[in-house]
Amino acid sequence: MGGDHRERCGESQGAPLKGFRGLGPPGRHYLLGRSGEVGIAPLQFEADFTVGIGGSMRVKAEYLLARFFIGLFGILPFGIAVRGGALLGRLFYLADRRHRSIAQGSLQASLGPERSEREIKQIAVGAFENLGRSVVEFAWIQGKPPAELLRRTAFEGMEHYEAALRRKKGVLFLTAHFGNWEWMAAALSLRQGKKIHVVARPLDNPDLNRMVNAWRERDGNQVLNKRTSAAEIMRLLKAGEVVGILLDQNTAAGEAIFVDYFGRPAATHKGMAILALRTGAAVLPTFIIREKGRHRVVIDKPLEIARTGDLGRDVREATALFTRTIESAVRRHPDHWLWVHRRWKTRPSAEFEVRNSE
Repeated sequence: MGGDHRERCGESQGAPLKGFRGLGPPGRHYLLGRSGEVGIAPLQFEADFTVGIGGSMRVKAEYLLARFFIGLFGILPFGIAVRGGALLGRLFYLADRRHRSIAQGSLQASLGPERSEREIKQIAVGAFENLGRSVVEFAWIQGKPPAELLRRTAFEGMEHYEAALRRKKGVLFLTAHFGNWEWMAAALSLRQGKKIHVVARPLDNPDLNRMVNAWRERDGNQVLNKRTSAAEIMRLLKAGEVVGILLDQNTAAGEAIFVDYFGRPAATHKGMAILALRTGAAVLPTFIIREKGRHRVVIDKPLEIARTGDLGRDVREATALFTRTIESAVRRHPDHWLWVHRRWKTRPSAEFEVRNSE
């Protein structure tokens, strides 16, 4: 899984992009498919924490190590397993200097004027602990009946989801790498009895990829390869289907719109806005909040998207709205977000900076 992650989402800027065709003018292609941009899907930090040992030995070692810990945590009571996950996250915080530095630097730039150094450190540690808990929780639940997942999940705002489904124009879940996003996808599918289509880049480790995709599809969801065409995604939405989009990851400049995220321009994929505008699908902000011993999935009312007839302007305004919505959730629960990700890695051109300072 690349991220920031070391894999670009297409060719060089200005070249046609492979993947999600049909979202723009003839001859122009857009890629939605990197795991961080579309789909309630991969654990984005996986590639960055990979141990650098060679070839197939590494693949098998990663898989066997993962299976060992899954088996270990799976036999523990839920509370003990989750505390163990938090401990693993804290150990990563202490051992992984690079990601610790990224998290603290991003937090300082985003929340520094509002928070003390001590609070910044606490949030960073909490974000690592959230990742550890999320991995362990999602692994733990795989050996349990679906009712166990629902028993540990509360739902708020389901009326918005049900109303959106009745429109039969499709549903786009706007969410982020926030809380336990994998748990959220499974819980929503079970609660509503409605499949969520997950668009994701396969994990670099094929054994882990098969295992994780089987987890995701266990409760009725479908994992789609990132090469799925835009026409297919639009067909699903027009048929009243549901697609989840994580819109909180850095994007290569050629596919991005720069909109403010915590007061700084952040390269944000425009594909979700284009899909919403072209299909009329309802866009539902949806996040999962940690509570003691359980989770709460919160679905907000549909976002109102302006349609002026100027597609470029409407896409920009919608993308900015989506990003503000994510920022609002992160401000309320900053330790739930993926601060280890280099969200502001892609920088705007000098022309953009000058134009936006005028």
